Amino acid sequence: MFYCHSVLKVGSIINKDNKNRKILHWLRNDQRIQDHSIFSNLNLFSSTSVFYLKSDKYNDQHFLGFDYINEKRKAFLEQSLKEMKQKLADRGIELIIINSIGELKKLNLKADVLTYQKLYGTEELEEEEKILSIFSFEKMKIQDFTLANTEKLPFSLHQLPQVFTSFRKKIEKYGNYNEPVTLPPLPQNSFPYKMRGGESQALNRIKHYFDESKNLATYKETRNGMVGTDYSSRLSPWLALGNISASTIFKYIEDFEEIYISNSSTYWLKFELLWRDFFQLQLQLHGSLFFRAGGVQQKEAKFLRNTKVFWKWANGETGDDLVDANMKELNCTGWMSNRGRQNVASYLIHDMRVHWRWGAAYLESQLVDYDPASNWGNWMYIAGVGHDPRPFRKFNTVGQAERYDPDRTYRDLWLK
Repeated sequence: MFYCHSVLKVGSIINKDNKNRKILHWLRNDQRIQDHSIFSNLNLFSSTSVFYLKSDKYNDQHFLGFDYINEKRKAFLEQSLKEMKQKLADRGIELIIINSIGELKKLNLKADVLTYQKLYGTEELEEEEKILSIFSFEKMKIQDFTLANTEKLPFSLHQLPQVFTSFRKKIEKYGNYNEPVTLPPLPQNSFPYKMRGGESQALNRIKHYFDESKNLATYKETRNGMVGTDYSSRLSPWLALGNISASTIFKYIEDFEEIYISNSSTYWLKFELLWRDFFQLQLQLHGSLFFRAGGVQQKEAKFLRNTKVFWKWANGETGDDLVDANMKELNCTGWMSNRGRQNVASYLIHDMRVHWRWGAAYLESQLVDYDPASNWGNWMYIAGVGHDPRPFRKFNTVGQAERYDPDRTYRDLWLK
């Protein structure tokens, strides 16, 4: 059984100047009560108010005809916000959910300090600029979306290694990791897996995958699976909304290593958290280049803009069994394995020659674990316009199917 942690580790956001002040917190992708710079320290402030602003894209459509944020993504977000609203209400705080900047202005919210999580997507930065312009009082950003402490990197942002292996080695040797503000206790027993938004679901998943099934011990061997829920940690949906932090996951991996076993699998989940950080910092450095046709390399690349071919891919009607099965799973559930994401991206780009940005936008719409840095960074990587020692990454989907779905279990599940 994992240890209970109750020691309060006060973050830099809490200092003598902020104690006993009125806090207005703008909730973003930090949708949790525990391990939170503000919500873990409510007793230190004279009052706390909280609002959440829905994205401008919430009810808009991409020019190709799909919703920017589809119903499965919306449902996961709404579930997360519903739980946050209840947990804050239990603490005497109302979570105000706002649909537009104009609506926010009319509320005329007052405080001594506006606190908010810093995010680096271009749309997130534009939103931040609009929000900050509304309030005349002090603003304070919270840097807690990554595992690595971005204020104590072993290099300047402009010296960010452009290849992941170099980045990882420097962070592992010289870097600092964010510590949980408070480490959330896990439930006594887990309940059946549901891809449902909220902090309780995230902690339930840690309880099951780490403590009860101990599947973390074999993560590296099973992570390329495609059938079921236990071949990988599947923590990314909750990580994307901040229902759980990277630092909390990291700490529970360390606990697992101390109590049960430390091996290549436990290391590999840390490795994956650093991949996530690599894309977050690349986005911070390169900004809008992440979303341009030439990517961060600013390459000239020719792609088809054929909507008929695109929709065959999006609907799982390409004729390639592995690609079609993965797209049907995505469209049905809002989820696709990492192996699947690489294959469908490679097929759209290198076999169908369709513009990589169309594929990235479609997965942005569909994936419940959508994160701009990871999604667009990985698509650039496959398209050969990101930072990669290889010119491009083309997957042989027939060979991939034979290797990862030799008995057709996965393909038959989704193509029957």
